[in-house]
Amino acid sequence: MGYIVSTLIVGLCLYLVIQPFLSGKKQQWRTDELKDDLDDLTLEQAYATINELEMEYNMGKLPEKDYQSLKNQYERIAAKKLKEDAYSSETESKTDERENDDDRRDSSIEDEIDKELAEMRKLRKGE
Repeated sequence: MGYIVSTLIVGLCLYLVIQPFLSGKKQQWRTDELKDDLDDLTLEQAYATINELEMEYNMGKLPEKDYQSLKNQYERIAAKKLKEDAYSSETESKTDERENDDDRRDSSIEDEIDKELAEMRKLRKGE
């Protein structure tokens, strides 16, 4: 009796493991529908993450290669959020003016990121 039950259990387990390979259906992953945690990241969270990355790098916990790639990624996210805020708050203007202002905005956004990071560092040092 025990042999029969154990054989049935092993057979069921093998069926469950092998069945997806024999079904013939191929799973198509729709990567455009995948939701990333970084999609809901706020501007303040991006600044805080950049600050944490700098602290971990300065303490020697993070290799330089990883630090640079992560810092660049979060700086792009912060710049994107700043652009979204700037575009949502401005009124409609001509497309020619926008093309000329893009370069200036990019540099001003980077300056704004640097200012925010400096303020966060000052606050952290004061604690």
